[in-house]
Amino acid sequence: MVALFGWLAFREVYYSYVPPPGFDQPDPNKSITFVILFAVIAAAFAYTPVRYWFFEHSLTQKARILSENKMAYVHCNTIFDSLFDKEVFAAGHANPESGRIVFQYPWCSRLMDHLKNPKHSTKEELISMHIFAHEAMHIRGELNEAKTECQAIQRNARAAMLFGIAEDIARENGMDYFKNYYQQRSQQGPQSSQYFSAECEPGKMLDERLTDSTWR
Repeated sequence: MVALFGWLAFREVYYSYVPPPGFDQPDPNKSITFVILFAVIAAAFAYTPVRYWFFEHSLTQKARILSENKMAYVHCNTIFDSLFDKEVFAAGHANPESGRIVFQYPWCSRLMDHLKNPKHSTKEELISMHIFAHEAMHIRGELNEAKTECQAIQRNARAAMLFGIAEDIARENGMDYFKNYYQQRSQQGPQSSQYFSAECEPGKMLDERLTDSTWR
């Protein structure tokens, strides 16, 4: 649609200087109104993909910092992408060999919403930040889901601060996820429980004792 309306706008301008097929002279009376209308419609259709392209670029930069891996890059799936994704039922997935991180539709949108108002986030918005941290830990090299999840929990605040979220809010949101959502995973069936470990708590075996840990 972007190409169609962009071409229609271009055609209006082009044929005001170049003779249309079958004519000897250009048509200087081509309507500027139609040019503006078609250009505005083309821009409207381009807004969403361009917005997501810039967001993916931002996510990629931050994923490389968090994962400590320069190969990391992030893609936000559209609805169409998701239909052909083998891991369509996963909110996100990552390939440590290629560095590719995929957010399933509509999790990138939820992360955008979270960044707009991090102090008043919904459950899904808090989870979207955790997905980012979790998949970055896979790119960092951890494949075990329970360990990956715990590493991500400890870096949730760090991840949020990469996006410019204030430390107190970042830490509060990270602890909200840890206390209210992570702790429930052991009771949500085998698919969810593989992400949970009783050792993922301050002072226990999976505590990395990071200086900027979410639960510091």
